[in-house]
Amino acid sequence: MASFSFYYRSKKDSSKISIRLIHKNIDYTLRSPYVSNREYWIYKTTKNGKPVNKHKKVEDLKGFSNIKEHKAILLSFKDKLERQLIQDLNSGTAITKDWFKQAIIKYSNVIEDKGAILNEEIKNNKKRELELEIKRKNLLLNAVKEIQVKYKSNKDELKKFVTTFNWLSDFQNEKSIIIKTKDFNQKFVDIFKNWATIDKQYKLSTVVGHLKRIKRAVEYSYSNDADDVIIVHKQLPYIKFTNAKERELIKDKIVVTLDFDELDLIDNLDFKNNEELREVQKSILIGCETGLRFSDFNQLIDKNLKKSIDNIEYWEFKTSKTNKWVQITKTERLQYFFDKYGLPKNSYTENEDVVLNRNLKKVCRLAKIEKMTEGDLSKSIIINDEEQRRDVRGFYSKYKLITTRTFRRSFATNYYGKIDKELIMQVTGHTTEKMLKEYIDVHDDKNIGRGFKSMAEFHRNRKQPKLRKVE
Repeated sequence: MASFSFYYRSKKDSSKISIRLIHKNIDYTLRSPYVSNREYWIYKTTKNGKPVNKHKKVEDLKGFSNIKEHKAILLSFKDKLERQLIQDLNSGTAITKDWFKQAIIKYSNVIEDKGAILNEEIKNNKKRELELEIKRKNLLLNAVKEIQVKYKSNKDELKKFVTTFNWLSDFQNEKSIIIKTKDFNQKFVDIFKNWATIDKQYKLSTVVGHLKRIKRAVEYSYSNDADDVIIVHKQLPYIKFTNAKERELIKDKIVVTLDFDELDLIDNLDFKNNEELREVQKSILIGCETGLRFSDFNQLIDKNLKKSIDNIEYWEFKTSKTNKWVQITKTERLQYFFDKYGLPKNSYTENEDVVLNRNLKKVCRLAKIEKMTEGDLSKSIIINDEEQRRDVRGFYSKYKLITTRTFRRSFATNYYGKIDKELIMQVTGHTTEKMLKEYIDVHDDKNIGRGFKSMAEFHRNRKQPKLRKVE
């Protein structure tokens, strides 16, 4: 029967222990990588009245915890060798000295030289770094951070994702949790929504916007995961951000626009001695006439100017935010604004954005656009004993509610029902009339009034006397 035995063969106090394999005509002894102490194995006794040294078996090792631990390691090592020997004998494998050497290497967990130790440390460090990188990639905050690269050239969208990142960071800090991409499911959406709307008193529409951006970030990270290590929840494609009741609440929005009469009041203002307000005046008039974001005003140049088959001039270009093609007709009204004011400024820093919105209100106040209007105005309120700014619904002088968002909505509202809706949708980017109507807050009851006015105007024009042609 095969047997493995350990032997301490050195005269040094500490050395590697040898292991011996005996089986039938096989008798091999090799050094193992395990270092042991001579005192564990060698003890003195007498034979025929003379002092001699005796060698213990591994099973006889006794002593403090370090000896017991050493004994357990060697017994485990021996057991693995015996199992491998039996398996290979049964399969007909030749039991050679090389087999014994390879078995020792395979089942020992000791690194023999400094080079091997260093390589093992490097290997372990790389493994830890890889594990940390995988953990980092699976963090929800990291996903929101990663997608910001996509919008680096789109200042408005980038700003939204930075705010989303800050919201999510605040949520994690307050809840004392770390959220992973796989945690983004329906339960998380509901908890986050309650926190933002109830605890923080944000508008539901704003909260849903941030949740949708988080989902986009998770999808972006997952689809660009070349290492295939990011885990997402199986609910991801089916998450619902609102229920039927909440959707009705979100629809209860107020769209504040400037009509043509109010735009005429702004056009009549004289800011020749105030270049800053004149720039704002230009932005309002051209923005409300074209429906463009002010970041695209610089596209209204000769390079993008084309002519139709009817010899009508128009600009054609891709928008900076959505990268979609738009066509802006060079109307007489638009030409009038260009002749009078020139092209407005189109690039603002983050601080200048704040100044621009403040000056929009100033220009509209000087134009006496003061009708009391329902809307949402940012005000300071107390939340959890802290002063914070939130949108508060109420009735305010209309000029206080004007922002850069007013431009596009004014264009769509003023021209809806007057020109082909497809032309409006091409500028606003909406794919259906339903989406457009929700954007400008046009409902069926308002269409009744529009229809009544259009039909009355049609019949008044029809009954006007026609001029007789002079022979």
